[in-house]
Amino acid sequence: MNIVMNTDLEKLIALAKADEAMARLNAEIAELPKRVTVIEQKLARTRAQVEAAKQAIAADLAEKRKAEAGIADQQGKISKYRDQQLAVKTNDQYRALTTEIQFADDAIRKSEDRILELMMDSEEREKALKAAEAELKEETAEIEREKVQARERTAIDEAELAEWKAKRSELRATVDEIFLAHYDRVVKGRRTALAGVRDQICLACNVMLRPQTYNELRSGEKLITCDSCGRILYYDASADQPVVDAPAAEASAH
Repeated sequence: MNIVMNTDLEKLIALAKADEAMARLNAEIAELPKRVTVIEQKLARTRAQVEAAKQAIAADLAEKRKAEAGIADQQGKISKYRDQQLAVKTNDQYRALTTEIQFADDAIRKSEDRILELMMDSEEREKALKAAEAELKEETAEIEREKVQARERTAIDEAELAEWKAKRSELRATVDEIFLAHYDRVVKGRRTALAGVRDQICLACNVMLRPQTYNELRSGEKLITCDSCGRILYYDASADQPVVDAPAAEASAH
């Protein structure tokens, strides 16, 4: 049987196609800035890592200078105590100064050990800083590329969206107001207003159509809606498997 599709149905199918295309383009346009934001957030974390590494290096340097100044101070005290030892008159005074010298020597050794630790840490921090700076440079270049691509993609999408909007407006102007109102109601509630039918089943809600409804749909004489989901149904002859009449099949077998 030759299937003739209702003119209004053809327009509604075209309208649904326009709405789907617009939804896809709007989603893509909205998604592009999100991709840039994700990279920017990653970039901010890397910048923070670079800044933290620099601050740690600066803090180590300040502590190293303080330790060096402490060593110089303790060395000055040792020199003074030794000069005083030359002038003391009792053994107790001499021993007291010797103890002070030992305290100063211990302080110098602790400071020297700490300076050595800071120097070893500094090497690791410098490596971490260089790695973070290299990553920051790469991510900065990446986000610039992403921004350029996003701008280009957005421009293409917006141009295509404008074409679909114009086409959609033209289509809506040609559709019967009653059908258009039903279309809009279903779209609002179910996002899609049309559903294909295959093997007598609505492909949107998987409910089987009554034989009479299915035959009316195939005739293409009027618009048919699904009793279950309310969507406007359309029949695609290529979707159904060809049905072989039983008596004809038996005759061909003989």
